[in-house]
Amino acid sequence: MAREEVNIAKGLGKGVEIVEELRNKKSADNLFAGIFNGSPPFDDVASISWLRPSAEEKQKRDKVIHDLVRFLIRKVDLYTIDNEASVPLEIFKGMAELGLYGMKVPEGLGGKGLSNSSYLDALGYAASWSSAIYIVLSAHNTIGCPFPVMYYGTEEQKAKFLPEFVKWPTAFCLTEEEAGSDAANIKTHAVRVREGNKIVGYRLFGQKWYTTNIILSDGVALARYLAVVARIVNHRDEIENEKDYRKFCYGLFIVPTESKGVDVGTRNTFIGMRGIHNSNPKFNDVHIPIFNLIGERREDWESDRGWGPREGSGLKVAFESLNTGRIAIAKGCLGVAKQALNISRWWSKKRSQLGGPLQNKELVQDKLVYGASNILAMEAMINYASNCFENGQDVRLEAAAAKVFCSERTWQIVDNMMQLRGGRGYETWQSLSRREITPPDDMIWLGSRPNRIFEGANEILVQFIFREGTDKYIKAGMPLMSKDSSIFEKARAVLNLVGYYVRSMQLWSSDKFKSHEIHEKFIQHRSGRLARKVITKSVRYRTELAVKQLTLDRLSRISINLGAMLLSLAYARRLNYDRMFYDYSQLADVFCQATRKEVESLFSDLDSNDDDLRYKVSKELLNDKFDDLLLGGIIPITEYDMRGPKN
Repeated sequence: MAREEVNIAKGLGKGVEIVEELRNKKSADNLFAGIFNGSPPFDDVASISWLRPSAEEKQKRDKVIHDLVRFLIRKVDLYTIDNEASVPLEIFKGMAELGLYGMKVPEGLGGKGLSNSSYLDALGYAASWSSAIYIVLSAHNTIGCPFPVMYYGTEEQKAKFLPEFVKWPTAFCLTEEEAGSDAANIKTHAVRVREGNKIVGYRLFGQKWYTTNIILSDGVALARYLAVVARIVNHRDEIENEKDYRKFCYGLFIVPTESKGVDVGTRNTFIGMRGIHNSNPKFNDVHIPIFNLIGERREDWESDRGWGPREGSGLKVAFESLNTGRIAIAKGCLGVAKQALNISRWWSKKRSQLGGPLQNKELVQDKLVYGASNILAMEAMINYASNCFENGQDVRLEAAAAKVFCSERTWQIVDNMMQLRGGRGYETWQSLSRREITPPDDMIWLGSRPNRIFEGANEILVQFIFREGTDKYIKAGMPLMSKDSSIFEKARAVLNLVGYYVRSMQLWSSDKFKSHEIHEKFIQHRSGRLARKVITKSVRYRTELAVKQLTLDRLSRISINLGAMLLSLAYARRLNYDRMFYDYSQLADVFCQATRKEVESLFSDLDSNDDDLRYKVSKELLNDKFDDLLLGGIIPITEYDMRGPKN
């Protein structure tokens, strides 16, 4: 990190320092970075292939999807899985027989060899039918053991591990009791084992939380292999005593669950996604061969820091896997949103109230159109992010934006479904099915909520989007944020920011969007305005901007919405070309009209808000002011009451 970045990061905590150290230092340069910079890449977006597979790829994809859909319909009873809160063992075996645990693994190593986009297509079908099956497949194929080995493993590691991974689910172990989004709090650690000066292995200690696919039943492992992120130390006491983050060394290890000292614990249960096989595993002096350490080799780390081969990149590999994981979450949301809209449309035709079918009521029609128009935008964002990934481009912004947008829009579509279903939606399917047929309303509703938490809480991701999207500004203006900068450095920073400010006034256009010129011009102007707002807010607040979370949230959401508008227009244009019987641009128009209002509201709130008042009131609230109002007339639940059943 540059000197100024170190000083600012220190003020935000050790976790931020570590993330800054490990983040990709190259500025993002795709769609959302362009929007932050005031130069939306209209022609690039208009000319992308939108994931048209080759004939060979299409044949492989269609075969996998055909087998998966037939398997889901014939074998997977989503009601039984929800009722028993478990996926039957024969279902896991059936998916193994179909090769679904190796969808992205090369064919030469036993997998199906699907592209990321083809894999996501299959994942969408699973998500629309059963959240439990979607979770099993995504937790394994997206962020489980195959990813780090495929992208960071040596040829020897790929040859040994990948043929094993395609046979059965694996699990990814990152989260801990005190380590969610804050990597600095990871306590699970691997102690180096040496013979002389040579590192020959590691001994693993600690506990992870919320590990999916790890457990079949209490004390019985489901996964055969785990990808475990841990700090690497020479002595166990370094975990508590070492304060210099630059000495924090992370590794990603492949750990067989049959290893002595691995305890998968007892299954966690959740209010939704009841078929998820999840627990909090413990590691007590688990021996790990040095061969099982996955990561890139950095000679500078080995020489300067004294780290062993492939040590130090564990968190980087984990962060990279989370990029693809966020796209997979978005795809799962899309499958759920389409199913929720399907149920909403079915019910609006079937149900009559107040003199006519629901489908004839404007308020109902508005909910249906909201769902359809946002599904178009969601699919466009997912396909664009996947397209960038397959082309080897940086997708950190696109993945985060797709995850935030799709999880939030899906939740609204699902909530609209619940409103249309009325009391039937809130009644459990077990109860309602005694009187009439019942769609899985409650399963969809409860299963959709965690998507705003998984793979990074949305509140964290919008801050991440701002940090990555404005990296060029941060680098240009960094001397202004440091007391140690010289007058010359600060003057040069001012000139750099003025240059960006002036360039943001340049209008960018494309002849590809003439039919929606009004929306194109809106995106042009508001993108430039966003760039100027970022610059002026940065100059005004300087180092304090990093803690102005409401401001960063608004700026990030403007970029997300503008990107969704542009992608929906481009995607509708492609769909109209491919499927000439329908005018998909109508859906894009509806989406853009509504999103324009959201963008304008966000801009308004940037300069006219009550953030300072809310901050002041929150401090008083946390100091127990207003308790006569807020706690009066209720029995406040205390920690004593939170212990669970008293018997």
